[in-house]
This record gives sequence, structure tokens and C-alpha cells, in this order.
Amino acid sequence: MLKKIFSLFLLFIIFSINTVIAQDNLQPYHIEHLSGYKKTNTTTVKITADKAVILPNNVIQISFNSYFNSKYSKKGDIIDFSLPNGLSTVEGRCLLPCNTKIIGCITCVEKPKIFNRNAKVYILFNEVLLPNGCSIPLIAYPYGKDNALKESGWKAAGKAAAYTVGLFGIGAGLGAWIGAGSHSAGTGALALGMPIGAGVGLIIGVITPGLHFRAKCGRKIYIRLEDCLIIPCSVYQKQN
Repeated sequence: MLKKIFSLFLLFIIFSINTVIAQDNLQPYHIEHLSGYKKTNTTTVKITADKAVILPNNVIQISFNSYFNSKYSKKGDIIDFSLPNGLSTVEGRCLLPCNTKIIGCITCVEKPKIFNRNAKVYILFNEVLLPNGCSIPLIAYPYGKDNALKESGWKAAGKAAAYTVGLFGIGAGLGAWIGAGSHSAGTGALALGMPIGAGVGLIIGVITPGLHFRAKCGRKIYIRLEDCLIIPCSVYQKQN
């Protein structure tokens, strides 16, 4: 008997949940779009009578609130970012007010590796903190390859180039010293030393560890929503 009562109770709960979901899906809505990033295929925002739903894979631009250096960061560190200008749709609706904070937690830091491979910082963004102190759940990651923050390949190439140029001059001095030792100082000896220095510099620049990820306060990055971001109507501004 108890088994039958429990089964009926369980069926009632499942039916109630499905009814709520069905009613929510049938709720009238219209579509608006996020602005600010053109390389994503998703910009959809569903607006209903009681909430705005920013769909997964939308990309949002945020800013660092303080200086950051992966060299001094570790798993579990909390980082806060901001939306200095808030978040609005192309249609003119303000979804989140100015100076809303986006809170992230570092899940992993990969230090720079040899052969000029840059550090990677993995962050889970898990909270939207409004200026009035209210909190909205969030699931998002840095937008880009590997879902990680890292310096661009151009900066790594620049490091290798700096070693090359720096040791190019040292190589010129080495060539002059070699030439002096053989009583043949001159442009020939310099020509011998400069390629040696440049070659050594290039090798050092390539095989040494890459760069740490650094960001000044205010530096902008993009994050990608992994799940819906649901904003209550009490937060966003209704259009007249």
C-alpha cells in the first residue's frame, strides 16, 4: 500500500514539474539581440513578462577591475570584472546596469612552458553581482581557444624577436673580438659575429618558456555563456 501511495505521489510531482515547464515554454515572448560582438553566431535574448533570458553561446565583453598577473595567481582565486557601461540589447533595452560586477573563480593556471608556450588561465564565471548587492547565477568561460586567457602568439613572437635583436648586437661585438684575435678586425669579422648572435638569440627566444598572462585594470576580454543567463524583470529596464 505504501508503495502505491509513494508511486502516486512521485507521479504527481513529475506531472506538476512538467506542467510548470510547459507553462513557462508557452509564455509569450519576443526576441531582442545583444550588441558589441560580431564574430558570434548567437545574439538572441528572449524577453518575457517577468524575465530576460540571454541564451547560451552569447558572448559578452567585460573588464578587469584590477591588475592581474598569472605569475601570482592560483587555483581557487576569486577575480572580479565589471560591465562599466552595463549590458544592453541592440533594440535599446538595458539588461544590466552600469558597474555590474562579473565574478570569476580560477579553476586552473598553466605556467609558461618551454618552446615559447604562454601561460593559460582557466576561469569559471559564476556570478553576476548587481550594484544593489543582488546576485544572479552565471555559468560562463573565457571566449577563445581552450576557453582560457593567454597572451597572443604575436607577443610570444615579439619576445623571440627581442632575443634575436639583442644578441645580434652582442654577436657584432663577438665578431669584432674574434677579428681582433686573428688580426683581421673589420666588416668581415662583424659580418661573422652578427649572424652568430642573431641565431643564438632566436634559439633562446624560441626554446625558453613563454609569457605569463598580464592584464591592466580596465583591459577588456570576452566571455561565452555556457547556460542561459536569466535576468528578472525587476533588474532590466522595460521599454516604454
